[in-house]
Amino acid sequence: MASPSWHSEVALGLTQVYTKLTQAPYLSPDSIQHPPSEGWGDEELDVDGLQTTLGRSDTAVDLLRRLPYLKPVEAGPQTGQWCIFPKTKAMRYLRDHSSLRQKDLEGLYELASLPPDMVSLTHPAGEYTHYGPQWWLVDCKTGRITKYAGPPRGEALAEEFEAEWKKAPTYAPADFFQEVTTMLGKDFYPVPGLVDGMEADFCTPDRRESTTIYEIYMLAGWQHGHGPGPYFDREKCGKDIEAFLRDQKERESRKRKAEIARDERRPRPTQTDDPTTYPDGYDRDVIVTGLTRYYETLAQMAFFPTSLIQYPPGGRWDDDAFLPADKIKLLGFNESVVDLLRHLPYLDVDESHEDNCWSVNGRSEPQRYLEDNLILNDELSVGKATPESLYANGLFPFPEKMPGGLVPIAGREDGEWWIIDTNAGTVIVYDAGNKQVADAPDDKPWLWARTLSAHSSTRSSIACIPWTWYPYRGLTLRLPSATPRFGAWYGRRGRKMTRMIQILKLRYVMLCPR
Repeated sequence: MASPSWHSEVALGLTQVYTKLTQAPYLSPDSIQHPPSEGWGDEELDVDGLQTTLGRSDTAVDLLRRLPYLKPVEAGPQTGQWCIFPKTKAMRYLRDHSSLRQKDLEGLYELASLPPDMVSLTHPAGEYTHYGPQWWLVDCKTGRITKYAGPPRGEALAEEFEAEWKKAPTYAPADFFQEVTTMLGKDFYPVPGLVDGMEADFCTPDRRESTTIYEIYMLAGWQHGHGPGPYFDREKCGKDIEAFLRDQKERESRKRKAEIARDERRPRPTQTDDPTTYPDGYDRDVIVTGLTRYYETLAQMAFFPTSLIQYPPGGRWDDDAFLPADKIKLLGFNESVVDLLRHLPYLDVDESHEDNCWSVNGRSEPQRYLEDNLILNDELSVGKATPESLYANGLFPFPEKMPGGLVPIAGREDGEWWIIDTNAGTVIVYDAGNKQVADAPDDKPWLWARTLSAHSSTRSSIACIPWTWYPYRGLTLRLPSATPRFGAWYGRRGRKMTRMIQILKLRYVMLCPR
């Protein structure tokens, strides 16, 4: 019996995807195993696994006999299948190194829960992101391919998984693989696992470290959005990527060692729990302690990694690590502000996160007054240090010149600003354009907002801990700063999950002074 015509379309499309990956310094051409003209036989195809483990029909098995497969990864400590899309690995249905025989295969429950006439060409690999993992589901009755992005759900949320993939878009095989093949080398660039301890992955040109990978491809002759140009040097591209990855691994190793050394040396900040003992006026240690506890609470809640918190060595940033004196002078800070900034903790640059940094309250991002902040160091000049210019570039909250004792420690042009007043020992929480004090002068916007003591500010901030967007078993959570107590859950079981948030938040709010 002749196979349906769309079988050859799926086989051709999958071959095109794999071939595109061989053109990059990622797969080698001999990594692709093409089926014989009559298709894979029972001695080659893992028919037992398909029918016993997954419960696939003869119709589904017939399609899998016609497809190409990838040989397993054999690079250093890596095993298993290749990533062929972000957080997405190819399924291998041949007996030799069958994916179905892989221990702890991610998504196995979902693969077995699909209708008998449906098979997946991929399975999830790693945490869920905006880009993947993706399930490429082929309906062997209709020949349509469903592209569903989402993590495995497990048995408890099997209904949610089924409801979601059934709502995902479907494609004719030719259209589906044309779209996927175009995205490779345009939206996603393969990063081979050339360095021990670093698995093969994909990067996007809009991230800082990924931009370097993108530039390596371009300099080697790759044509963005098309593929290898006539002068593409695949070997050079691979060597340059390997050199970059080794350098990146070495930098991360030095960073970790420095973090461990700093953590061992730093004195633990003292804390005052009794409100009756709160000092009047400005106290540098109160502000340092409050901000430190706030960052540590965010890390304890897994909002960002603990390793991102950078503590001042010995309790104070030295001249080599702090902003140069001439840049501080351009910013107009007085001695009290400079002394405070030398004792504050900062958040390190996170090149894997959106905009390379984490928000600390809604859309507010932390300011970083250290030597490695290029915007405030190398790029800051007399012309760019005017209040108007600093405001226009989102570095200062006001276009007017602030009093010397004021310093923003977090904020963004479309978010909330935290401004320390070292003259009064208070924190100004400024929402751009929101004049809370009606009789405040129009030309002094720092007087528009009501001030808080450092202790009150810390308690309020911890009570409004921001939550990141986090997909969890079909639910998406975020607690924006605009919602002072609780965020919204989207998906099923919303009320039950909201109660869970309340309990979690209560637990962490209890960490702050009363």
